Amino acid sequence: MSVESFRNQARMLLDQMMHETPKADPEQVLDAYADALAQLHASESHRLLNEVMDDVRTRLDARLSPDPVRQTIASVQTTVQDFWRSLWQG
Repeated sequence: MSVESFRNQARMLLDQMMHETPKADPEQVLDAYADALAQLHASESHRLLNEVMDDVRTRLDARLSPDPVRQTIASVQTTVQDFWRSLWQG
């Protein structure tokens, strides 16, 4: 999930809570929102970690493969991703 996507989901969640409970105690709404946001964060973090682990597993399998073509592809993927990362950080 990108930051923008997470922000949009959090905003929709807050908007929904505000419209569903216009006369509710603000502290209760705030607590409910904090709990829901924590759940959203946990589930998205878990999903992202699974994506990273799947990618790592695929790359490791390719690097350990006896097939030189798969090893080369894995090296090229790593190089391109390092380049992409440096572009966004620099």
